[in-house]
Amino acid sequence: MKEKLVRFQLNQISNAWSDAMKTLTAIGLCVPILMSATSPAGDDGAILNANRAFASAAAQQALERYLAEIEDIERVAAKRKEQARQRLSDALQQTRRAEVERGPRYHGMLGTYQDNKGRIPFILLSVPDGTNVHDARMRSAMNGRYEVNEPMYRFEARGSVKIPAKGTYRLETGRGYGQFKLNGVSYNLSQPKPGQPLIAEVELDQGVHEVYFRVGNNGGQMLYSLVRIIDTKSGKELPVFVYDSQVKAFVDDLSLGVELTETSGWTMKENRME
Repeated sequence: MKEKLVRFQLNQISNAWSDAMKTLTAIGLCVPILMSATSPAGDDGAILNANRAFASAAAQQALERYLAEIEDIERVAAKRKEQARQRLSDALQQTRRAEVERGPRYHGMLGTYQDNKGRIPFILLSVPDGTNVHDARMRSAMNGRYEVNEPMYRFEARGSVKIPAKGTYRLETGRGYGQFKLNGVSYNLSQPKPGQPLIAEVELDQGVHEVYFRVGNNGGQMLYSLVRIIDTKSGKELPVFVYDSQVKAFVDDLSLGVELTETSGWTMKENRME
């Protein structure tokens, strides 16, 4: 019984050794092991058993080191691939931005109206000033072209602002606003005193920042829509603007099946920036 158990254990070790050698041979590794026999015999069986156990452990360690190296190589390759992909994305984004920024700029924003069913074919190219988003002129522009019994649901506007230097700037908006974002970052504005605009003083870096404004209309908030950015050092309001290519693409959009109607009387000639 004891002899059978020993032979079984030796067979297991022999099989493990054979598998390890096949693996190492397949991946190009070699472990130098000196052995005087290929199968156990007599009193040398215990020594051979120990030698094979050592060889199997050495092979396993070599395999683990090799696999660890492969993982490191793959990790570095994946990181470099992601970095290359990001560089390509940044280059394409810069190219697209350069194309957009060619040509004149205009004081204004790209504003859209929505009812409960979705966007409607009316736009506002003026910067919301607290009076012009939902006024008599807007209602006159929509008269006969829009079902007045459908409640207005939302107004959104996008544009850009050039921050002249790193510093503190004051954002202002009207009550009940939904979102006020610069470069995708949302800011919380609060009202210092009743009857005054909602404000927030924020630190901004120099450069062009994308502006996004949204307001709902479940309590008449659209009437007070306002977008204003002020340099606290000089006290001057910074112009929010759109690029020529943006205006043309926005106005010429026929995705709603009809031409869009501008509601504030905005013109390129009057709002062109030098």
